[in-house]
Amino acid sequence: MEHTKKSAVSTVQSDMKRKLPDGWRWVKLAEFMPKKVGSIDPSMDPDEAFVLYSIPSFDRGEPDTVFGKTVGSTKQIVRSGDVLLSKIVPHIRRTCVVGNAPGRRIIASTEWIVFRTDKAESEYLKYALADDDFHKEFMDTTSGVGGSLLRARPTLVAHIEIPLPPLAEQRRIAGILKEQMAAVDKARKAAQERLEAAKTLPDSFIWESLKSGKKSKRFLGDCLVEVRKGVGKDWGKYPVLGATRNGLALAKEPVGKNPERYKLVDPVTVFYNPMRILLGSIAVVDYSDQAGITSPDYVVIKGKEGILDTRWFYYWFRSSKGAHLIDSLSRGAVRERILFNRLSVGNIEIPDYETQLHASRHMAYLNPIVEKISNELNIINALPAALLRQAFNGEL
Repeated sequence: MEHTKKSAVSTVQSDMKRKLPDGWRWVKLAEFMPKKVGSIDPSMDPDEAFVLYSIPSFDRGEPDTVFGKTVGSTKQIVRSGDVLLSKIVPHIRRTCVVGNAPGRRIIASTEWIVFRTDKAESEYLKYALADDDFHKEFMDTTSGVGGSLLRARPTLVAHIEIPLPPLAEQRRIAGILKEQMAAVDKARKAAQERLEAAKTLPDSFIWESLKSGKKSKRFLGDCLVEVRKGVGKDWGKYPVLGATRNGLALAKEPVGKNPERYKLVDPVTVFYNPMRILLGSIAVVDYSDQAGITSPDYVVIKGKEGILDTRWFYYWFRSSKGAHLIDSLSRGAVRERILFNRLSVGNIEIPDYETQLHASRHMAYLNPIVEKISNELNIINALPAALLRQAFNGEL
């Protein structure tokens, strides 16, 4: 009954498939699935070196060389040119081509579905299995397996169809995609490096200001003012903001039962989640940001004018020095939360106010830079899906 139902679904899906370019055809993955994939217990050959494809090795960018005595379970026997598709949550978008390994047996963990490409170009099939259309159908097909996609059976995806052009066209498309994906990876790596460099700049400004300014030690309670009062009836005028590991973000949850108790966070204000501060849930609303409100459970603070610049404190708070303070204050706390009364007894070494302001003016340019690079990175990360969509619509 189940097989009949899936066949009927497959037929309907085939009828709804988009029209392909001349010479292309829809092909079921069953055509690329070997009737039987051999298995092996590597421990039976304890001194032999195997080439192992696993999810961790995929994430590292190359297969592992392992000895039989170090591999503790049965593995699949694969060969050069096979295409592997992960069937494990949350790694179902991972796909790769098995490379050459002269003189060594190649094995793969049971986390993979094995495809054999005697009738297709391996690189083409790899990209077809990474396409959004395939991924959606894969998700729809396997979503009912034991309540999750964990170890989805290969037979459940055998009926899924992919667009297949003639072999020469497959090779041409795969070659173009390989070049394009390499360029995307290069651009992504460069953007990530620039983003990381931009994120380290605040630490440099903090260290430089402490090095050059006249320093003094103070209790944070003498340098900060806590905002405790709720925003009142005007709460509906503001977006709800949250503090995350990456800083300021719109809150995922709407306002609670008593929205008038939510606290105003306007420029320039620092606020943090006292229950998640150990994870770095600290944010600042800067001059370039829109004012908002945040949960009454959050700690909202501002620096005292003439003593502690709020922006300078924010970057200090997120630096290694701030992390050290947070760690020291959280020791012995029953729930490891840091409310203002606990924070206020912490010590901070600060430069003179003018030196803080000088560093703070430089820091003001950082958020727009980080935001710009992050937007670039988002665009880059969206490129692979767009390139694959173009390729499998016959538009390359």
